[in-house]
Amino acid sequence: MEETIEVGLDGRTVAVPREVVNSIAAAAAGRAGVSERHRDLSLRLNRALGSGHVTLGQAEIRALVAVLDEAHPERFGPAAAELRRAVA
Repeated sequence: MEETIEVGLDGRTVAVPREVVNSIAAAAAGRAGVSERHRDLSLRLNRALGSGHVTLGQAEIRALVAVLDEAHPERFGPAAAELRRAVA
């Protein structure tokens, strides 16, 4: 069974595969030099890889949406669609 990270988004929790969380954190880190929100998202997601869960605030959710929107639609797989639905 695939290990997941529980991501809290605006009162809703989504189980996201660990490798997807890692990929999103890396993508956010790539923009950390120009965006404080992206930096914070990357840091929070990296901590979640250790703890197994994270609750994102509104700023991190906006950065998450930006990362998902910036990526090729298939990059993060079905987990990305579920994350987008959770914050819609």
